[in-house]
Amino acid sequence: RELEDLVDEYNEARVLDPERGKLVETQALEKAAELNFTIDNIEELHRDLSDMKRSIIPKGLHVLGENYSHDDLVEYITYVMRYDREVKSLHRILVEAKGLDYDDLLQNPSKSVDGNSKTYSGVLSEIEDNVKEIVSKVLKDAKDKTILSVVPGNLKTDFKQTINFISVLSKNIGCSDEIGSILKALNGEWISPNIGGDPIRTPEVFPTGSNMYGFDARLVPSSSAYKKGVEIAEKTLKHYFKIHSKYPESVGVVLWGFETMKTRGETIGQILHYLGVRPVRKRGPWVTDLELTPLEELKRPRIDVVVTICGIFRDTFPNLIVLLDKAFKLVSSLDESSKDNYVKEHTSKVLEKLRASDTPRAERLASLRIFGPSSGEYATSVRALIETANWKDEEQLAEAYIDSMQHAYGENLNARISPDILKELLENVDMTLQIRDTNEFEITDLDHYYEFFGGLSKAVESVRGYKPEMVISDTTKEIVQIDDVKKFIDRGVRTRVLNPKWIDEMLKHEYHGAQKISDTVEYVLGLAATTNKVDNWIWGDIAKRYIFDEEMLKRLTENNKFAAAEIMGRLSEAEKRGYWKATEEELDKLRNAYLELEGDIEETL
Repeated sequence: RELEDLVDEYNEARVLDPERGKLVETQALEKAAELNFTIDNIEELHRDLSDMKRSIIPKGLHVLGENYSHDDLVEYITYVMRYDREVKSLHRILVEAKGLDYDDLLQNPSKSVDGNSKTYSGVLSEIEDNVKEIVSKVLKDAKDKTILSVVPGNLKTDFKQTINFISVLSKNIGCSDEIGSILKALNGEWISPNIGGDPIRTPEVFPTGSNMYGFDARLVPSSSAYKKGVEIAEKTLKHYFKIHSKYPESVGVVLWGFETMKTRGETIGQILHYLGVRPVRKRGPWVTDLELTPLEELKRPRIDVVVTICGIFRDTFPNLIVLLDKAFKLVSSLDESSKDNYVKEHTSKVLEKLRASDTPRAERLASLRIFGPSSGEYATSVRALIETANWKDEEQLAEAYIDSMQHAYGENLNARISPDILKELLENVDMTLQIRDTNEFEITDLDHYYEFFGGLSKAVESVRGYKPEMVISDTTKEIVQIDDVKKFIDRGVRTRVLNPKWIDEMLKHEYHGAQKISDTVEYVLGLAATTNKVDNWIWGDIAKRYIFDEEMLKRLTENNKFAAAEIMGRLSEAEKRGYWKATEEELDKLRNAYLELEGDIEETL
């Protein structure tokens, strides 16, 4: 809050008093350094602060059968209305009523409004408050005529449609009956079906308490998901080009089943665009074929892709495995030069090695690019190693990942053990990628992020001898955000792990709240081991927040003393493995706290 105040003061002073602005800028950057922001540009700092301030943070765990209070419902619907969907975003409508561009506000939070001291981020905060007021009015009386008076006549049609959407959504939420449906299920009765998914991205999940279904897998990628995938791919390549002044020859992409269900195939669209192919619907809405994007239209080489899948994707989307395999075979067979077609270049190298070792079906195997767990397996052994702390060094994690994910998939090819092909392809990977597709989880909130994305990155590093660029694409926001994994780790730590709001809501849940906090600290350790992008200050701040703060340690211990001990154990492990450069004073405090808690646990048992 102090840093935000300084940034706001700077934005005001740079217009009204430039000399004072320079002084405040220095103060703001000093404060940022004190808070471990590695940023020396105040506009970028403002963007990061604005992004964190607008982050959607879960209020504790879901309790079966518990519905929203009025205030929580207003807050939830306000978040939903940030996005355009079948109706226009309420935020966008109100911004346009001010004569401004919503996308411009989101992308340039530090920009001044007409050269005055108010910034775009200030406008966004005002709009958020205005939306909450409107939503609250709609929930009380959707027919209140004063609601329509807030926008000019040219926006009234869009506004009415959006207000109607809010009214219908609130009614659907009120019809949720989770306990009733559980009882029906136990009694062998029929439960009405409804789609599942992220409640912000897909508010159609309401009413909850339904028999959840996915969708027709043949519709993936949807037209909108393919378009979003193209945008992600273009932004990602631009990010890499800005750093290296060239395009990557190959990228490693993590492809999950649930992510594909929720996004309708954004990662599929991304993969196809790297290759320079697009899906074609020849009969009805289903993808039936592929067509090439000409190099003149691409204006870049065809980028190779190593696709890593989880077991759920394998079981749910066999049609997409065939589609992608066809795409790789098609691009590998093109009459194009190696400088224009990295896929063909790498396929030729693999084919040469397979022929040298007299491998049967070498031509068929050379274009394989999809790898995952063996049949019947769903994940990797990396997670078990991190959970049990049963690993010696990071090389062991890389080996465990490759051992788990060495199974190749394609058309009429199921889980062929192909470690040599996988390693050969990983040698070409310049960048590893994954989409963050849900508001429910930052990458610090789920072990699968370090297991799949971290594991892939560590495997590439092991094979190549140096780290690839590690990039996360966040598609949960109004605008796709592309950045280094470190930025997302920092944001997850600041908005969740160290955030008093998140902690307080978690500790309202007896036992499970502290357990979730402990799990999150474990996931941060997993990310440290597989990405090496967890800064030293993070471990020090976790220790200060949970262990060295007597009041917080008391709350944590009362909630779940075993989880409190687990957090201490993870901090100790982080120090022993070299991820935390703790001072002797910090180590003494940690040891004393652990010994005291251990004695309490033994006494209780």
